[in-house]
Amino acid sequence: MLELNSSNLAEYLFSNHRISVPNPTIEPLSGGVSALVFKITTQDQCFVLKQACKQLRVKEVWLSDPARIEQEFLFLRAFHSLAPRGYLAEPLWHDNKNHVIAMTLATSPSTPWKTELLNLIADRVRAIQAATILAAIHNKGPSLKKDFPELLDKTIFQQLRIEPFYERLAQKYPEYSTRINALRKSLLEENPTLCHGDFSPKNLLLHPNGMTLVDHETAHFGDYTMDLGLFLAHLVLKCLYAKSNRSLYAELIRSFLKAYQSNAGICDLNAQESVLGHLGVVLLTRVSGTSRVDYLDEAQKQEARMLAQTLLKGDIKNWESFPPYSW
Repeated sequence: MLELNSSNLAEYLFSNHRISVPNPTIEPLSGGVSALVFKITTQDQCFVLKQACKQLRVKEVWLSDPARIEQEFLFLRAFHSLAPRGYLAEPLWHDNKNHVIAMTLATSPSTPWKTELLNLIADRVRAIQAATILAAIHNKGPSLKKDFPELLDKTIFQQLRIEPFYERLAQKYPEYSTRINALRKSLLEENPTLCHGDFSPKNLLLHPNGMTLVDHETAHFGDYTMDLGLFLAHLVLKCLYAKSNRSLYAELIRSFLKAYQSNAGICDLNAQESVLGHLGVVLLTRVSGTSRVDYLDEAQKQEARMLAQTLLKGDIKNWESFPPYSW
């Protein structure tokens, strides 16, 4: 595998006939902790190139097979034509040997929803848009199972979610291991719906035409309630961050749940216990586990821990008794 960077990328693209000129404009983009991402521009082309990293850029050791990038390309191929217009990039080409994919650029200018949320902008329209695309993924997943059986493979999801989130958390908090392991088991069971596995505000790019979902390495046929728990955990963390404005952010949670319920079709929120359990796992992982947020102060982290522990004890049974729902 050739690890790409700003120095060798032009030669890689030109020698592999991906561009027609040897001197493209190369702009590094944010790839989170798991990938190298570049914007490539020539006179007649403009696209995004992404290469998966073997060691994720976090403090703890977190390894994952870079071949996971093929899972992302597969998800784009499978779902691009079914997604609401503009909600997904179009897949262009892939290089399995070097674990590279190329795709179209999101509408410009675009910015991660996470950035807007951390700037204390709480727009319920964005929550409704997010619910619309997640419901579409969950609803239309079963129609793709026959043509894309490769998405049944949960190996990458295990490396990036089950092992670092569920297994490590169960070891660190043995008092909640029974609950966490039951949730973990449900993630490994066969399921006809698509689970994105990384549906969060940082992966939703906002632009004038709506939003575009990016980063699909963990996509697979699996338990859709994990997507809901993960996404809601991120909104809860933003509620805590917002301090005196948390009531505005709580409205995002209510708007998201209402919109998802009205669009969900075959998937709904009746599995509240499962969603709340996954929410607890992600919340605790993000403040005390492998993948920690960097924008909360200690008091906010402690409030998140206490809420997560209450969820994992099973003391919260429905949305009406979930504190952030009524903040």
